[in-house]
Amino acid sequence: MGIKRSLLLISIFSLVAISACARPPSDITDTPESPDSTPESPDSTPEAPDDDYSPNAPDEAADGYAPPPEAPTPSTTFTILPGGSYPELDQICGATDYPIECVRFISPYLNDSIKIDPLNVLKVGIHVATNMTIEALNLAIKIRDDPKTSPNAQSCLRVCTENYDLIPDGNELALRAIGERNWSDLRNQLSGDLTSVNTCIDVYHEGNLASPMRDMDSDLLALYSVLLHIAVDMVKF
Repeated sequence: MGIKRSLLLISIFSLVAISACARPPSDITDTPESPDSTPESPDSTPEAPDDDYSPNAPDEAADGYAPPPEAPTPSTTFTILPGGSYPELDQICGATDYPIECVRFISPYLNDSIKIDPLNVLKVGIHVATNMTIEALNLAIKIRDDPKTSPNAQSCLRVCTENYDLIPDGNELALRAIGERNWSDLRNQLSGDLTSVNTCIDVYHEGNLASPMRDMDSDLLALYSVLLHIAVDMVKF
């Protein structure tokens, strides 16, 4: 009799426990949440004004993606200077074949006392080009005279040093031509400088050799191209 009673009690308790587990969570939670304390759902999106709605515009995704802004017009696109320090230089350089190199090489030598126009940018650029050419010439001589340099490379470097050695004097004549307002001599001198740089670059191509100073050669090619472009197309005497 005692055993049957015990089994009956165990069965009753088991049924109660099973019934509690089977109840849905809403029945188990007795304390309802206050409607005032319920945070706004992160998925909820305020209604957009009807006038601004575009059915083809992609919505901002949950991972933070937002559609890129529209690109500005070309007339206001080109600038690599912080805060657009010299918009006049941006405009001048932007008309050349090497706008980034133009700004990079010339902007450090400008200041508020210099009127930024094609003629002054050209003058500053010629001084910068002279210093860069002398630096390239000294490097070419050093590599040429290094016993570890191969004979073929030494031959190419001799061509480079001969041509680079002509450029500083040519630049002085170009500056004199500016002072004399002699557009023809100015163009001829800068054209000769560019030819000298191209000759140095070509001699490596013809010999199927990699130039040990190709970065300097490329910089000089870009800068002299910029200077010739400014002199021919922008400077008016």
